[in-house]
Amino acid sequence: MNRRRPHRHIIGGALVVLAGLAFASPLRAEVLFRGDFETGNLDGWGGTAVKNPAVKVVTDPVRAGKYALRIDGSNAAKRGERDRIELQHQPPVEGTAEGAERYYAWSMYVPQKLVPGVHNAGYFEARNAWRQLMSFEVRGEDILYSTRVPYAKRWEGKGKFTPGKWHDFVVHVLWSRDATKGFVEVWFDGEQVVPKAMTATLLDENRAFLQLGLMRATSETPETIYVDHIMEGTTLEDVKP
Repeated sequence: MNRRRPHRHIIGGALVVLAGLAFASPLRAEVLFRGDFETGNLDGWGGTAVKNPAVKVVTDPVRAGKYALRIDGSNAAKRGERDRIELQHQPPVEGTAEGAERYYAWSMYVPQKLVPGVHNAGYFEARNAWRQLMSFEVRGEDILYSTRVPYAKRWEGKGKFTPGKWHDFVVHVLWSRDATKGFVEVWFDGEQVVPKAMTATLLDENRAFLQLGLMRATSETPETIYVDHIMEGTTLEDVKP
């Protein structure tokens, strides 16, 4: 009997450890926002793209499902020195609060190489302060990803934003004003291009939001951009197309 007691103690201890791990595990995987235009309209969206006649829900090309969004941009959408037709995804307050951790994804397609000048292929901005927190900039077929609190180049993808195919963006963010706590990770077309990089991701107590669509240096040349599969979740698997 004495020989069996240590065995029972080991099993009991293991069960306690496993129970503790279960309680200490992170929040379950969850899709928090799905912007895939499968409703056939722009219900639930904000931004300058809403009710703009240059914006249409289409059935081809699509990244997933039946629908995607087509934006036909020109300098008719000029605001200041930029042409802007954008969608806004504004997470709830807790979604970008200090310490919140989220994954965001979207897909973009251009039928032709973009005209010279800077195009924003997605960026996060602080409300009220109206300052970018991080951004993807495209010049022709070259992409630059940077964080902005303070400014730092994180990745340059030379020749990566090719026309005629869908490109997938995924950003993992821990939102924080503290550079020793906040971080970003980035995947492009399924490849991790920015490993975990510590940085402040919030400027102040203002919430962050995502803007997508057409924002470029103003030009007389019309351009078409497609957007699809805009997601927010708590794991990478939640948001991957």
